[in-house]
Amino acid sequence: MIGGIIAGFEGDRIISGWLESSQLYIIGIPNNVSVGKPVNVMFITFGNGESVGNANITLDGAAFTTGVTDNNGMVSLIVNATKNGSINVTAQKSGYHNATDSIIATPYLVISANPTSITSNTPSYVTFSVSSMGKPVNGAYLNLTGAGISLDGITNVNGEIVLQLNAPGTGSIVANAKKQDYSDGSMIILSTSQPTLSVSSSQSAVTINVPMYVTFSVTAGGSAINDAIVSLSGTASGSGITNQEGKAIILVTSSGAGTITASANRTGFTGGSIAITSTGAQALSVAANPTSVTAGVPAYVTFTVTSGSNAVSDSTVTLTGMAGGSGVTNPNGQVILYVNSTSSGAITATATKNGYSAGSISVSAIGQQSLGVSASPANITNGVATYVTVSVTSAGSALGGATVSVSGGGISTDGVTNSAGQATLLLNAGTSGTITVTARKAGYIDGLTTIAH
Repeated sequence: MIGGIIAGFEGDRIISGWLESSQLYIIGIPNNVSVGKPVNVMFITFGNGESVGNANITLDGAAFTTGVTDNNGMVSLIVNATKNGSINVTAQKSGYHNATDSIIATPYLVISANPTSITSNTPSYVTFSVSSMGKPVNGAYLNLTGAGISLDGITNVNGEIVLQLNAPGTGSIVANAKKQDYSDGSMIILSTSQPTLSVSSSQSAVTINVPMYVTFSVTAGGSAINDAIVSLSGTASGSGITNQEGKAIILVTSSGAGTITASANRTGFTGGSIAITSTGAQALSVAANPTSVTAGVPAYVTFTVTSGSNAVSDSTVTLTGMAGGSGVTNPNGQVILYVNSTSSGAITATATKNGYSAGSISVSAIGQQSLGVSASPANITNGVATYVTVSVTSAGSALGGATVSVSGGGISTDGVTNSAGQATLLLNAGTSGTITVTARKAGYIDGLTTIAH
């Protein structure tokens, strides 16, 4: 290779007619360097068609350095030009005329970009700045290629140009700068793939026709994404925009059974979605305490409405049948209703709420039982005060709390049965006539008996 270089060089000189046998020659490869950018330059010394080693090499002018060629007439020197212009190259060796050459030092163009990375398929403005030796370069031609784009432009007086990039592909985009009297400059910016949005929701299912606020969270690469648009499709519609925490709260009202898809989109990202199930209405269950009342006897009954294992508030409980009335359940799913049955039979309590299938329970209104009454002794003597024990029963069982009234034969007195269903009264008949004993208690038919005298 070196021989070919020498032969070519000397051939030129023969044609020129000034090749001398004692003349030392030198060439530098390359013969053009950039200012302020260190470059390795290979220097070769030769004469008489052969390489000449151990020659002293000196550079001055736009760059300074020295070296000595090896036995093959070669030396590699780092040339760092500090200014524009020529770099003088001198080769010296005893017995030879000095060799001279020159290398041109040209300022090179430096390119910077902000930002240095863009997202594919996303329009982005990028500011390119071209400078040389620390100063902006006006009128530099800038050309961009790669990742599916091809753009160019000219820098302004500030050495800048703003270009809108919308790369359809990913990879490197090479920016080349050119201007006369300058070495070309280049740099690379990257076109990266769009990050994918991930969507999560606070509810995995909603109920048909039951409005529910659902929180949707949007992230990408583990970070919250704000200003993403979340749109609903399927059995519900609606939309929202995520806040700084990547959350959007949307009121979801499903119109039917099926799937609701929540899709998140934002410029610069690949969209993401999540599916929510829209289920049929849940059934209401109703419990009553007590489960029976006495016909004609007003009573308070507590109704509890649930769905599954959860209490259901704001449910309307309506009574039909042997009693009427309605009420709305509290946060515990309970409502207390005043029940006054007109006669024996069934009272139906029905619970309803939008979005739920109705539930009901039957409360029995039972007929009033008759009271049985007996007196001991059952015969008293006029004018003789006598203690008489009145016993009250119902269906064969002692009944406490019953009012016992005695009248007739000049007697008028009352008493109340104890837990054993008995009331003891002191009676003293003074006149003729029937002595009647009446037992009364709410919810029972009165009982009667007589005492002889």
